[in-house]
Amino acid sequence: MRRYLLFIVIFISAKTFSQEPTDSVLYVPINDTLKKDTVQPKGDVDAIIDYSAKDSAVFDIANDRLYLYNEGDLKYKEFELKAARIILHRETSIMEAHGIPDTANTGKYIGTPIFYEGSKKYDAFNIKYNFTTRIGNISMGSTEIEGGYYLGEKIKKVSEDVYFIKNGQYTTCDQADPHFYFSSPKMKIIPADKVIAEPVFLCVDDVPVFAIPFGIFPNHSGRSSGLITPAYGEDPIYGRYLSHLGYFWAIDDYFDLAMQGNYYTKGRYDLYGRFRYALRYKLSGTLELGGSRIRLGEANDIDRNYSDEWRIGVNHNQTIDPTMTLTANVNFLSSINYYTTTTNNQSDLLLQNALSNVTLNKFWEGTPNSLTLNYHRDQNLTTGEITQEIPNLAFNRSQSYPFRGKNASMINLSWYEQISYNYNGKLLYRDDKLLQNPSINNGDFKKNSRGGINHAINITAPIKISEFNLSPFINYNEVWYNKSIVREFNPADSTLTEEEVKGFKAFRTFNSGVTLTTKLIGLFNTRVLGIKGIRHTITPTVTFSYQPDFSSSFWNYFGNYVDLSGRTVKYSFFEREVFGGPTAGAQQIINFGVDNVFEMKVRESDTADTKFQLLNLGANLSYDMAKDSVKFSEILLNYRTNIGTILDIGGGATFNLYKYVNGVGRINTFLLKDEGRLAQLTNFTINISTTLQSGQETSADTTTRTATQSEYVGFHGQQSLDFSIPWSLNLNYNYGINRANPFLVTKSSNLAANLNFNLTRNWKFTFQTSYDIFQKQFAAPTFIIYRDLHCWEFSFNWVPTGTFRGYRFELRIKAPQLQDLKINKQANYRGVY
Repeated sequence: MRRYLLFIVIFISAKTFSQEPTDSVLYVPINDTLKKDTVQPKGDVDAIIDYSAKDSAVFDIANDRLYLYNEGDLKYKEFELKAARIILHRETSIMEAHGIPDTANTGKYIGTPIFYEGSKKYDAFNIKYNFTTRIGNISMGSTEIEGGYYLGEKIKKVSEDVYFIKNGQYTTCDQADPHFYFSSPKMKIIPADKVIAEPVFLCVDDVPVFAIPFGIFPNHSGRSSGLITPAYGEDPIYGRYLSHLGYFWAIDDYFDLAMQGNYYTKGRYDLYGRFRYALRYKLSGTLELGGSRIRLGEANDIDRNYSDEWRIGVNHNQTIDPTMTLTANVNFLSSINYYTTTTNNQSDLLLQNALSNVTLNKFWEGTPNSLTLNYHRDQNLTTGEITQEIPNLAFNRSQSYPFRGKNASMINLSWYEQISYNYNGKLLYRDDKLLQNPSINNGDFKKNSRGGINHAINITAPIKISEFNLSPFINYNEVWYNKSIVREFNPADSTLTEEEVKGFKAFRTFNSGVTLTTKLIGLFNTRVLGIKGIRHTITPTVTFSYQPDFSSSFWNYFGNYVDLSGRTVKYSFFEREVFGGPTAGAQQIINFGVDNVFEMKVRESDTADTKFQLLNLGANLSYDMAKDSVKFSEILLNYRTNIGTILDIGGGATFNLYKYVNGVGRINTFLLKDEGRLAQLTNFTINISTTLQSGQETSADTTTRTATQSEYVGFHGQQSLDFSIPWSLNLNYNYGINRANPFLVTKSSNLAANLNFNLTRNWKFTFQTSYDIFQKQFAAPTFIIYRDLHCWEFSFNWVPTGTFRGYRFELRIKAPQLQDLKINKQANYRGVY
């Protein structure tokens, strides 16, 4: 028999059917076909009652009773009752329902009552219920509410909203013989409010393992106020502890507050709170405050540990109107010690920076205009340096066509109608807290504040000439500052002084040019191995751009001084400002680029073909006519290819055309002329990745697995486990070599692996690590073992090496309403606890 709990059984309040009393019995045979009939509403019944039975319906007119035999069914509004035997009494307004013995199985009953109240379902052994008073008794009743199952040996309803249960049970296990349950000889149930039990026993496989003298449990959907269950344990450094003891306050439908704390016997306590709010379709967010106070050791001890750490976290999302949104993700910390003392989560422990962003986005419907207001804060948790940008205001007007009418046709546009421009304006103020000497972190900081406004306009005028696209362009940039610098060298004592000059100052830069591009397509038809053809698409591009030398005295953007050796040194007045300064030196650059795409078409069937890419290969080279020497840039290559669905291969390489002299660098001598070779490899990278996995389960298996899959999140924050793939292996190999200086070559090579496999349907193993081939060492290997125990789950996470080595064992109930019922044991670099 299923050991579910009963919760509530509410039936219809109605008079029995209207029939004139006579000394006779009306027998209505229904035969083997289910036949429905109705009773017209009268008295307290305000709707038609549908009834049916497989065998017969008998009206006892003398005693005002209706009998339904074999698969009886009554429907009234949103209520429905099914049972092997149903009896309705008019005189007493009592309904009775029960099952009948199973002739094929001694001691078993079939057709026991099932009652539906909307989407809720209630099971019982016997039901006796008064429609008028709504009071009755139920034997061996059960129901499911919010993922929990309730069962009672005897239930008595004493009023509309109070039930008493004898020998009640509660579980979240859906087995007929549940793996665990809470039991109590006396239960009082207040529907949509609470359950009161005295005493309460936790039973595993019918064996009591834990007991408390009384319990009060919430009995309604949604949130409810109450104490947060604490955990007890021992830490090797801070001693015995009582953790996350607190109170949850469900303020109303829009707000809630959770306050928790940890207490350690050896001089430490933590307090933290979380305030949440939500207004559907408008806003939602969270405010978190946390603090940790440590007083480990005596005040005069050499190895004492006195620390006060804190954290403030804000997450906010708001739709102000259809064109304006506000998002905020703010994280303020006293230092990295907050995480090292309060968490074992590896992702938190590895954090080097605490980032905060608040962004207001606004766009104007029907226009290309948009506005972004942002606050950004970057806190280096290691050095303590802080960079803040407030405000960071950006206005953008996307590509616009000033000479194109609103109703202009997109076909056969005139050349002037294709002229376009875009504008970006930015206001930025940066406030930095920096170390006086970055090489020595002695806590001595300096302030540096800078601000400015940047305007950028880009204009293009594309022209179609036969098979060629010609696109002249001009880019204009103007920057305003309220500060600049002036430097002066004193030859008497060889000192360089820098003076900050306040006052408005601006610079303007521009460059212009033209881009010519076309596309060439080559087709190779074949009928080999099902291949229908290969297509090679070549996209060559030539760009010429010009920029004057803004470091010349004509522009007055640069200063200069003569150093001790008599060399004239140029510097920009704006090099310390937020947008920097103009570049020195003229540019007359011709850039050559070519992209190659190789594609293949294969016959999939008689009516369908499949096309996929074989290789993407690109090359780029530029020549600066304004330079005195070393005018050619390095040759840049990039490539990517897929070998079916097995391998992804990609990477790049650079080659230099000039000779390298140790201690000097590249000189204006071609390798082809001096050494007889065209170019020298300076950098090469390759990445190879593959994913191997077994076949998928059947759809039925996947559906079953999805229904029971856990939402468990493990030690290092990994997502819930996927049981649909029996095994999978992800491999990623990276190799890189840097030969920018041929006399100082650096190499890197590592292999990363992630293996997942199901030993059985309920056992899942995960192993992930990376191996540095040159250093010959593993990086943070992690083993994860997970076992699905139906209504329970078990996990074991182990990091065998590294700074954050340790393990964590956890056994807990799956049901979210019982998530605090678990057993934990873990160890890390602080010890076992």
